[in-house]
Amino acid sequence: MADAKKENSKLESSSDGKKRKGKGGCLVVLLILFLTPLLALGALYFLNKDFNLNVNGLMSNMPGPVGTYFEKYPTRAEELEQIRKVSDFMLDLEESRAVDKLLILQKDDTRAYDDVIKDMLRINPNKTKSILEGIRQATINKDALSNTVQGISDEQNEDLKAKAAYISGLSFNAAVGEIEAIIEDSINGHKNAAAIFEYIDDVKAVGILYQLDQLDRERILAALSDKKSLSIKNVYSGQQRRISDLVQIADVYGSEDPTKLIETIGNIATYSIDDLAVIYKNLGAKKAGEVLAKSDDEAFVFELVAKIKANELLVNNEDLLTPDLLKALKIYREFDDNVLELIDVYSKMDTTKVVEIVKNMLLNASPSEVYELNNGEFITISDEDLILEILTSFPQDKIAAILSSLDQTLSSELTRKLVLPKK
Repeated sequence: MADAKKENSKLESSSDGKKRKGKGGCLVVLLILFLTPLLALGALYFLNKDFNLNVNGLMSNMPGPVGTYFEKYPTRAEELEQIRKVSDFMLDLEESRAVDKLLILQKDDTRAYDDVIKDMLRINPNKTKSILEGIRQATINKDALSNTVQGISDEQNEDLKAKAAYISGLSFNAAVGEIEAIIEDSINGHKNAAAIFEYIDDVKAVGILYQLDQLDRERILAALSDKKSLSIKNVYSGQQRRISDLVQIADVYGSEDPTKLIETIGNIATYSIDDLAVIYKNLGAKKAGEVLAKSDDEAFVFELVAKIKANELLVNNEDLLTPDLLKALKIYREFDDNVLELIDVYSKMDTTKVVEIVKNMLLNASPSEVYELNNGEFITISDEDLILEILTSFPQDKIAAILSSLDQTLSSELTRKLVLPKK
């Protein structure tokens, strides 16, 4: 009996569970059926303007808060009435004014613009087509104006590049003259010059700018773009540091033997021609001429002297250095040539005869030859200098033989001068 009751109870529970599940499924189906049309209508309301306006009109007639809410929005009839008013107004205006106003409407509300144009075509097709042509021309003109402005800008940039290339190809002095002429040409001269400098290589720009009057240079730098101005200033700072280093190097080289020094600064293997111009300038005309007299490379000497001359003209507006340098070069080169000839002669002579010549030149030396440079320096060449140059070219055994043949005083003095470094 008890088992039968339990069995009945289970069956009833199972039956109730199935009923509840069935009711739940029905509710889901009903919700789907109810919500799907609502979602579709909502999407249509927000995406379709005509449907939106028609719904607004219907809902505005409903009583209570709902009707009040939808009264705020225009109905389709009200919007058509607004479109008609705008259309009539546009058609009553002069074409140029209608074009201007419709361009504004097109920019602000494309859909309203399309509706108005359609309505205008229905009312007065001919005038509307004329207005549309005006709108098209206005659009084309704006594009043409924009293209013209761009074309002018491109042409101006090309012109500036051409001027920059021309100035870059000039010598520094000539380039400085061109920039000064541009500055003086108009009230915007510094600005115009700066526009050209935007297209000039930084190194060339530095060479030109820092030869200008300080006020002109500062105004041009202020008118440049920040990037170009900073780039030029960085290049200038780097050059100044390099010059400072080269001045110190020249100070060290000033005490070295010209015969050995020419191996280091007699070509562009170690230093550039620009660096060498700074080094030789700071060696001084006398020492520079003595070193260059040892060079057999005439092209190198010519290029170096030309660079030094250009630098002097650029910095000081006059060249006082190279005339003295060339004079010193000529004196030392003639001396070296004479020494080579004597070496050739003495090398073929008997050692006894050479000893007699050396003794005579030391004891009965002629007055030294003195040459004055324009800068106040003196070049002095004596018989002693000549003997020392000749002896140093002989083999060690021949030098020993000559020294041993001299009296002790002369031998000691000559030996001392042979081993001392040259001044």
